[in-house]
Amino acid sequence: MSQRKLSLLMVLCSLVGGVIGFLVGEVILDQLAGELPQWALMGLYFGQYAFFVGLMCLIAEMISPRLNGFGWKQRYLGFSWKMLVPSTLVMVGVASMLLQLLYGSQFQQASGAGNIVMVLDTSGSMSQSDPDNQLFKAAADMVQKMDSDMKVAVVTFNDQIDVLQPLVALNSKSVRDEVVQKLLNHTGTDGGTRIGLALQAGLEQLQASNQVENSTIVLMSDGYSNLDMASTLAPFKQNHVLIHTVGMSKIDAAGTQLLEQIAAETGGQYFNVEHADQMTGIFGQIYDMSRQDRTLVSERTGATEESLFYTILRVVSLLIIGGLLGLALGLIFDNRHLAKSFTIGGAVAGLLAGLVLEMGLMSIDLLDMVVRLIACALLAVVLTIFTVFFPASASGGSSFQKRMLPGRKSPRALEAGNRNSKRFDL
Repeated sequence: MSQRKLSLLMVLCSLVGGVIGFLVGEVILDQLAGELPQWALMGLYFGQYAFFVGLMCLIAEMISPRLNGFGWKQRYLGFSWKMLVPSTLVMVGVASMLLQLLYGSQFQQASGAGNIVMVLDTSGSMSQSDPDNQLFKAAADMVQKMDSDMKVAVVTFNDQIDVLQPLVALNSKSVRDEVVQKLLNHTGTDGGTRIGLALQAGLEQLQASNQVENSTIVLMSDGYSNLDMASTLAPFKQNHVLIHTVGMSKIDAAGTQLLEQIAAETGGQYFNVEHADQMTGIFGQIYDMSRQDRTLVSERTGATEESLFYTILRVVSLLIIGGLLGLALGLIFDNRHLAKSFTIGGAVAGLLAGLVLEMGLMSIDLLDMVVRLIACALLAVVLTIFTVFFPASASGGSSFQKRMLPGRKSPRALEAGNRNSKRFDL
């Protein structure tokens, strides 16, 4: 007989599993972002999350088999353990990889989305912080790495502004080589630091080509400059121009704070350099971000920041991940009634989690962590309470459990044997 049931222990354990998955996921984002492709990062993030939720739900049912019954615990628990990793880590992880590939694809190419303007500090202090001219070597390496559909400009600054390279398309080897040589041949540092004028010069390069919107500025400086933050950054924010900043906190703490604020207010990211030879790797990370700055669990910035298409795509992706997580639990317990309730519950939970992520993420590290925690908790809890809405059967609900295991008689056969035995005794 089918009944509507709710296992409060499973709800609690699923929540614990969701929190564990969130914590492990934050470590993955912190340690592996930039090291792994984003599709692999999201596959690992959601795969391990599903594993911990599935593990804790299985433990809950082992302790108190309210949904599957004691017969499941006695005869089929081993099968459930075997299904745990394939159903969660593998199935959900692979699906998340594919969904991230879709979400990270560039379906909408906005004007200016392929423009990068490098604004490089050549003030006198750079002779001490970067004596081997690593900054320009890193910039040259970045140009070498850029795809042929990109456009690049280079502005250098101290007390004065110099447009080393006007905005140009890197659509031929000769153009690329010319830009690289200009960077490698640049020598000499002197004067102060005029960050406001430098940013204005970078903006003028974009304006000259009528491709301001959704472009990227890379600002590197080791000093501080007085500027009116609101008026300086207003045109960048209005046109969705990201400003990624690179600084040296050991050289000038006030300058570091300024660069962090510039990046935060324009939706960019600040990178701290301990040693000048780290600049090549950092510039490489910035370029990778400019080409694909979207993951399913982070704030969407740049050309697609307010895109309705990518809003829907993220929410639908989380809905699918939630539904697959519910299906994974159904496969673990090998019960078609539970599979139905968990899958529907997981889809609803994924929908809610997707809306939370879409509306709550703001590119503020601590706040974004809280938003992801809420989404992970919702996904884990809502999923497990849907057994209240759909009747489940502890027996007869599983296609596997209906099959006789090798060397084991079915319950009906055992009952018939007992009746025959009693007749014989009489």
